[in-house]
Amino acid sequence: MSAGLAAAIEGEQAAVYAYGLAGPHLDEADRSLALGALAAHRLRVLALREVAPDGLEPDAPAGYDVSPVADAAQARALLARVEARLCATYADLAAETSGVDRTQAILSARECAVRSVAWGAPPEAFPGREG
Repeated sequence: MSAGLAAAIEGEQAAVYAYGLAGPHLDEADRSLALGALAAHRLRVLALREVAPDGLEPDAPAGYDVSPVADAAQARALLARVEARLCATYADLAAETSGVDRTQAILSARECAVRSVAWGAPPEAFPGREG
């Protein structure tokens, strides 16, 4: 399995975990947005597992690097960070793939960039890339 594909699966799993942490701290409108994003991340994990060679996937990490969440502001900040980090992961995956796989990585990066801004991250001209 490519390093980029493994990183994308790990990033999607981390996103699912982060949405589970953040959800209880969000108000009703934000919770609705979070539920939609959570569903998208769950579907993306399944899709990535399907294209992984021989159905292999990376080992689940012992834990995820997230800050404790005590209120709505911290929940939104966590989700903005997770989405921005996943956007960068998909940009890296797009750089190492071609064809349909590259298109899917680019579309995934775009979705993550939009969600990161929705959670309060500053917009970037080229999300997922430094500089």
